[in-house]
Amino acid sequence: MPTVRARRIIDAPVATVWEAIRDFGTHARWIEHHPVISLEGGDGLTIGVKRRVTYGDGSYFDEVLTGMDDRTWTQEYDVVGDLPLPVYNVYGAMQLTPVGAEGPTLVERRLTYDTPLPEDEARAFQASRFALLSDSLDILAALFE
Repeated sequence: MPTVRARRIIDAPVATVWEAIRDFGTHARWIEHHPVISLEGGDGLTIGVKRRVTYGDGSYFDEVLTGMDDRTWTQEYDVVGDLPLPVYNVYGAMQLTPVGAEGPTLVERRLTYDTPLPEDEARAFQASRFALLSDSLDILAALFE
């Protein structure tokens, strides 16, 4: 299973950054391309809530919040249903780590998946996912500038 990791140092205390990402339903502010997010089965703090992420071109995917820990500043989710991408068993996570008492904060996004793609195409897909995760962290960081 390949894992894509993107990391970014954000110049803000971990509690402040956590507040910006903790609610699974409010990520549209900093997810790449600013999609519309709708929730089913709870609010953005409910384990098991399903969110639909819909982009301007009408494409979408569904994710289920599978874990959230306020002590370790970790959020985990599974991508479920049919995907418009050549991947399956998709699992995502965010982890915050304080670098100092008052900031900054190291933010890591991870995406793990399986893919049937041939090696060259798989590498290109992995690079595209890294770019998307990195872009979202840049947008998130801009919220604190």
